Amino acid sequence: MTDSHLFVTMGNILRFRCDAWLAPTDEELNFHDGWTDGVKELAEAAFASAGPSFRQGKAFAVAAEDWPRDEPLPVFTSVPFRGVESANDLGPRIAAFLHEAARAVLLSPRAGTVQSRRVPLLALPFFGTAAGGGDLQRGEIMRTILRTIVRELPRLECDVVLILKDEAAFALAQDIRRANEDTYWSRLCQEHLAQAKNLALKARRGRLVPFMGSGVSVTAGAPSWEGLLDKLAESVGLDGGLAMPFRKLSPLDQANILQSLHESRQRTADEERGSFGSLVASFVRVEKYGLAPTLLANLPSDGAITLNYDSLFETASADASRNRAIIPQDSTTANVDTGSRWLLKLHGSVSQPDSIVLTRDDYLGYNTNREALSALVKAHLMTHHLLFVGFGLKDDHFHEIVHDVRRAMPNDAGGSGSLGTVLTLNTDPLQELAWKDKLSFISMEDPSSSDSARTLEIFLDALTCYSTESHFYFLAPKYEGGLNAKEKQLRREILKLKTLPAAVGESSVVGVIDEMLRTLGWSENASYEGEL
Repeated sequence: MTDSHLFVTMGNILRFRCDAWLAPTDEELNFHDGWTDGVKELAEAAFASAGPSFRQGKAFAVAAEDWPRDEPLPVFTSVPFRGVESANDLGPRIAAFLHEAARAVLLSPRAGTVQSRRVPLLALPFFGTAAGGGDLQRGEIMRTILRTIVRELPRLECDVVLILKDEAAFALAQDIRRANEDTYWSRLCQEHLAQAKNLALKARRGRLVPFMGSGVSVTAGAPSWEGLLDKLAESVGLDGGLAMPFRKLSPLDQANILQSLHESRQRTADEERGSFGSLVASFVRVEKYGLAPTLLANLPSDGAITLNYDSLFETASADASRNRAIIPQDSTTANVDTGSRWLLKLHGSVSQPDSIVLTRDDYLGYNTNREALSALVKAHLMTHHLLFVGFGLKDDHFHEIVHDVRRAMPNDAGGSGSLGTVLTLNTDPLQELAWKDKLSFISMEDPSSSDSARTLEIFLDALTCYSTESHFYFLAPKYEGGLNAKEKQLRREILKLKTLPAAVGESSVVGVIDEMLRTLGWSENASYEGEL
């Protein structure tokens, strides 16, 4: 039996790759416009799937029938028809969703995730807090949602992810999980949890920078490097008799041959086939991100580096309200407020197909065209701690960068693992020996689990949770019900600061106090009269 886990992230459930997701409605199958705008066939599918039992309020959840197997399955779940009067009203409905979704995906696995994830993944939003009428009880509803999921997890044989859009909700959920370690982190061995906490400390200090490889995107349906070369070989019509010697070549030389075949076919064909970069982009362009991109996007890190061509990480970052400037400059973020956050795409992007670095010729021309980009990576290797995820450490360009950094650093600087930490699926003594004193390694191998890829996702979830310093929920409107008695008293005392005559004026100290209150979620447009 699967020892199921609850993940928490900030994102957009409609852009998330999962097996099934909670689609909120009511007994009359009314939907908030945001759901039907995002999924055009949603209302039609609900009317075709919901029978008398659902419409009479006897059943709280029903899975969509005849839904495409390569798309996440919506499970229609009803909020109380007359609105949420108590957070406890939602518990049975959340439980109904979990069991109906688990039944449906275990009976008919979704093609979109079955090849990349052994354990089905169910996703739900902050259920009951919008059109459901529970907007005034957000703190209590969060505790009810978490409590219900944890209670039902042992019977699901599925993992669950709570996808939030509200910073206060996210901060509260992470605070609850940190305070109840035995309940929420029993799926992670003590050594892994301690290692996640240690990296989280670096993240909170602003020193951790994710460096992402292709493994980060695999659970979203993007191909691995080997898978990409296979797809390209099929597309350009590589002679089957050459397959064996072709596989013996380095990936760079394989890519060179595939590019030559593509260009030869383009010259002899009547139709325009487009550039080789455009062909590569067509195979790596995926729309929905998985757990790894969204968890990494929620880390408190201004910088991030990737070798991936896809746009999953930047999409996940935007959905987490952490927009990033793309380097080299990408028109998609030209007019977006990204603050100081950035993403360096070392090997190009699907948004600029001609920038893609894949062949040996591309690599040889890299240093000529992108010295400034390499310099940025080198600077971060020297001043930050890089976290390598989904990355095989076999990239030639990466070896050049690390070599230059080691030459530039004093002989006595750094120490063991001074440049960064590598999260690996399996222990590799030779790699560890090769990178001794440069990188530290954390293997996801666990005697209690044979699924290292899933352990990595749970590890990233813990890293994100313990990296979250925000207490935005503490003074946020509608979150008082999520606090204990002492916290409620402290909240009321802090709010009294704004009732003091001296708190109004032009003193610079007033601005400092206001900024402190805002970091705790205070809103000048909200009414706190009932709490004072």
